[in-house]
Amino acid sequence: MTVELNALTVTLAGAIGAVLAAAYLKIVTPDFHPAKFRQQSERTPTRKDGESAIIRNPLVPAGGLISGFEGGKVGTGYEMFWTAVERHGPRNYMAHRVGTLWAWQTFSEIGDRVKHVGSGLLKLAGVKPPAEKTEYPVSSQMVGLYLQGSPEWTITDYACVTYSLVSVPLYDTFDGDALKHIITQTEMTLLLTAEKNLNKVFDIVSQCPSLKTLILADVTTIAKETTERAAALNIKLLTFKEVEAVGKADLKEPIPPAHDDIFTLCYTSGTTGAPKGAMITHRNLAAGGVGMCSTLPEGYQLGPKDRHLSYLPLSHMFERICFHSLTHLGAEVGFFGGNITQLFDDLASFQPTLFPTVPRLLGRLYDKVNVSIDSANFIKRAVFNLAYNAKLGMLRGGHVTNKSLWDKIFNPIQAKIGGKVKIVLTGAAPISPDIIEFVRIVMGCQVLEGYGQTESSAAGFVTTVGDYQFPFGSHVGTPFPSCEYKLIDVPSMNYFATDKPNPRGEILIRGHLVMKGYFKEPKLTKEAIDEDGWLHTGDVGEILPNGTLKIVDRVKNIFKLSQGEYIAPEKVEQKIKTTYMLQVYVYGDSLQSSLVTIIVPDPETFPGWAADHGFNGSLEDACKNKDVSAAVLKDIQQLGKRSGLHAFEIPRAVYLTPEPMSVENGMLTPTFKTKRNIARDHYRSEIDRMYKSIAGK
Repeated sequence: MTVELNALTVTLAGAIGAVLAAAYLKIVTPDFHPAKFRQQSERTPTRKDGESAIIRNPLVPAGGLISGFEGGKVGTGYEMFWTAVERHGPRNYMAHRVGTLWAWQTFSEIGDRVKHVGSGLLKLAGVKPPAEKTEYPVSSQMVGLYLQGSPEWTITDYACVTYSLVSVPLYDTFDGDALKHIITQTEMTLLLTAEKNLNKVFDIVSQCPSLKTLILADVTTIAKETTERAAALNIKLLTFKEVEAVGKADLKEPIPPAHDDIFTLCYTSGTTGAPKGAMITHRNLAAGGVGMCSTLPEGYQLGPKDRHLSYLPLSHMFERICFHSLTHLGAEVGFFGGNITQLFDDLASFQPTLFPTVPRLLGRLYDKVNVSIDSANFIKRAVFNLAYNAKLGMLRGGHVTNKSLWDKIFNPIQAKIGGKVKIVLTGAAPISPDIIEFVRIVMGCQVLEGYGQTESSAAGFVTTVGDYQFPFGSHVGTPFPSCEYKLIDVPSMNYFATDKPNPRGEILIRGHLVMKGYFKEPKLTKEAIDEDGWLHTGDVGEILPNGTLKIVDRVKNIFKLSQGEYIAPEKVEQKIKTTYMLQVYVYGDSLQSSLVTIIVPDPETFPGWAADHGFNGSLEDACKNKDVSAAVLKDIQQLGKRSGLHAFEIPRAVYLTPEPMSVENGMLTPTFKTKRNIARDHYRSEIDRMYKSIAGK
């Protein structure tokens, strides 16, 4: 992405009009009265020992959690979609890129295609819902989706909700083992995919005896050699157009699902083992959508005038809930062209009003703009900084806008995401407050941060529109009115609901967002959801004085990097540890895109290794030597590659210290396990220096 700054020279005299700016700032009034943000949640008056009070959204202070749109009457994917088709039939609904243009289809046209595809699936692939209720979805209900987001993806998804089938999305990043596990566990017979994925699927078909039919979404004819290979594997190959045409000629009546029927199996990434299939119900889907939408105040509510460009994976519930909810509300939706390097071109052309995204993309935008400003001449830098500081003053006064005098400076940057965005919604990983502030100023729009897990339908918490200040630090807002939460003590990590000044503990969520359980994994389900319906998230939270929630740690030693990849640090430590290392501590967090590591060299074996690399001296001196550290880092990176670690799992910086972690200094438990949060605090200054060095490269 290139940020054009030529417009920064626009009317320099007017931009430097400090007197006019000061006068303008004096008359700015807050978007919302500050009193609104002093206490943002409701707490029950009592609590149990070892727990915090139960925390709810102010919309439902006494409980009575909301479960669906229109007072709960619209509570399934079927009802959400077909209500929209009925209300908005002739209006443009779905678009995809054709060259430089957007090809549109109306709500009615997509509705017709959904019935055609659903009928075709029932006839050609033999999928169907069971005649009676079952504990788990059955093989004949499963429809696998293994391709990038597209009209065909969503039409198939809507066909599933129309005929009580269960969609099973598969990430493009899943390896062969993960694909095999999901296909065999679900016993799916049908998989919708793209031509580029065929070889990967063909490679595992012999180990997936249930799989009988592959539907190619992106071709109209299939090469003879491809058909022959499929036949040799006893696989029926069909095109999406064939399925649609057969269904159109033999329409079936819809089979609407119930609110508690399974909508989808959403498989986790399986960092510590095989992927787990979270059973997300139709009620979960509707509760996630209405929960988010109900938090938006007048002037920011979503509807037919809004647009959304889908580029995040539909395999993830975050994008899925956005898509289904915006469809129900009558918004226009489109699909990016498929090339992530051209995403900003697609955004500029499509001009969305809502921009669900992830911190990594906003971070890229932030970095690009700052690099452009740093390399600009003095006058352009001065004008940009003047405008930025003026709007920073507005922000701190409680006002966000893209229509001020100063936005003439920022208009070219705003155009990069279409120029019409009113809400940016970021999730999947935490985001730096500096980036949030930057986007509010430069883009002149609301930036909301959400928090949830696959097991809570990727929903649960969101910051409040108009809450621009961080008096108690960054946070993820308050619970949706479709759920409630509490904290419980984590004694092993010294987190307690009675902590001062603020309660701390593991976050437990209960309500209409919580999954039904893991598919065919009753033991894991019981570990995740207790007998009172509380989902144990494994995240540690802190309830701030204004009633918002701050994420502070993980109960289980798994975390996400800023781009969303999960890291199991113990696994990485095992892979990179070698004979001259006494102890290894790997660190990362959700505001960083890479790992760093602390190494305690073995005093017996390390001197010999260092001598082989040209250093003769004491252990203490070796730990301070930059060349030695560089050699250790190179060795670590080679070990990581040889042991099969992903690039994002390999540390990018190292700090050597002769001081071991021990029980005595508090960094090891009596059983010699690392107290990761204590080690983090102990090495904080070295960790910060390593990340600073990485940023400077």
